[in-house]
Amino acid sequence: MLPPMPTVEDEFSGTEPDLRAGLRQPHLVAMWPGGVAVKELPPTGTVTVGRSRRADLCIDHPSISRDHAIFHPGSPITLEDCGSTNGTTVGGMRVARGARVPVERGQVITVGAAVIVVRDAFEREPPSVPASRRSERSVPPVIIADEGMKELYRVVDLVAKGDLSVILLGETGAGKDVIADAIHRRSLRASAACVGVNCAALPDALLESELFGYERGAFTGAVQAKPGLLEIADGGTLFLDEIAELPLPMQAKLLRVLESHEVTRVGGLKSRSIDVRFVCATNRDLLALVRSGAFRQDLYFRLNGINLVIPPLRSRRAEIAPIARAFIAEACREAGRSLVSITDEAMKLLHTHDWPGNIRELRNVIERAVTLCTGTVIDVHHIPPPEAGFGQPPVPDLPQRVTLPVPPQPNATAEAALGLHEAARRAGQVIERRRIAEAMERCGGNQTRAAQLLRISRRTLVARLTEYGFARPLKKNDAHD
Repeated sequence: MLPPMPTVEDEFSGTEPDLRAGLRQPHLVAMWPGGVAVKELPPTGTVTVGRSRRADLCIDHPSISRDHAIFHPGSPITLEDCGSTNGTTVGGMRVARGARVPVERGQVITVGAAVIVVRDAFEREPPSVPASRRSERSVPPVIIADEGMKELYRVVDLVAKGDLSVILLGETGAGKDVIADAIHRRSLRASAACVGVNCAALPDALLESELFGYERGAFTGAVQAKPGLLEIADGGTLFLDEIAELPLPMQAKLLRVLESHEVTRVGGLKSRSIDVRFVCATNRDLLALVRSGAFRQDLYFRLNGINLVIPPLRSRRAEIAPIARAFIAEACREAGRSLVSITDEAMKLLHTHDWPGNIRELRNVIERAVTLCTGTVIDVHHIPPPEAGFGQPPVPDLPQRVTLPVPPQPNATAEAALGLHEAARRAGQVIERRRIAEAMERCGGNQTRAAQLLRISRRTLVARLTEYGFARPLKKNDAHD
């Protein structure tokens, strides 16, 4: 039996009673590149924020001044900037030095590169749910042995309590679906449905009817009305996997649902109100897609209430061994055979691999090893060699920990801004070139079909092929263009 996922209360179990009681007071949740911190707001006094270790809320990041800001508890809570270098904003408005501005719960506060949110008190337990309404799905096995993943699940506990939309970022096979399931199970929506759909797995027309449903007679074959996944997820969570693959027309329709909280079936005239929390996942750079026009900016900001980055398996090697043993036990159970062990040499081989396919690749390797093992011990010769060309991923890892959209700092130099812009432009070109190469390969070099697949004109595609130095296909490939 695998250990359950830790909760925020678990993090504080065994501490002094007054600290546990503090969790039931309003608190500050601070998130910055590389770290997360939670600080109780006392009934009286102040809470100082800064890079100094003397600060009540210490944020160890170069964008934070040693004495950056001060929170003043009360009704309302107020925030004062201490003359920081990179400034403090509340709800997008800059706080003048020495001024005290009111702060509402849930309002986004930027302190340098950090984001702080004032949250209500923790509850010991969520309100009880009648047994008849609880989800009947079994809890998936989850192993948390890496410190970074423990921190991530602590943030998941915080995020799950609200209704913010969430974007999960991470490489393929890193476990984004597991995090999405954890967010749903730890939320107050756990008694309702968690509905998942892969946006890349369905054709455009079918995707619309699956999401929105349809009325009888809406199209050929619609012999009876059918509710869509948005309606089925009412009161619960909708998990949109591969959100970056959502076609632009569908993005516009999804944006309307997010803004109006209403859904209209295909062929229908009447809208239906829905209450759905959106959790999305992608292994692509959404900001680069926004800049290239492949993803709507307004939809991105609607979905990006908070984004969580799931680190790749090679960055949490402490979990490789326990996950591998769990997969061995599962594979043996499904094969109806006695549990087999694994040698230290074989485990070392697993530990040193880079796992470009992450947990999904590890599962496949273990299942294959269990199948090939005719004895009672898995050894090195049972482990398949790495696939040719599948070493370290060709693109840089996604940033670790938790990130939120942070407005540009007003005192950033023009040189730094230009450097960031150039880096973003190059990243966008890399992604665009890769998409064009994939489209040309799928279409056998046919430029017309590739342009249709990419949803651009053939003229634009030809210009991009020339710009990126693609070898022009033979004329026979375009004979039917």
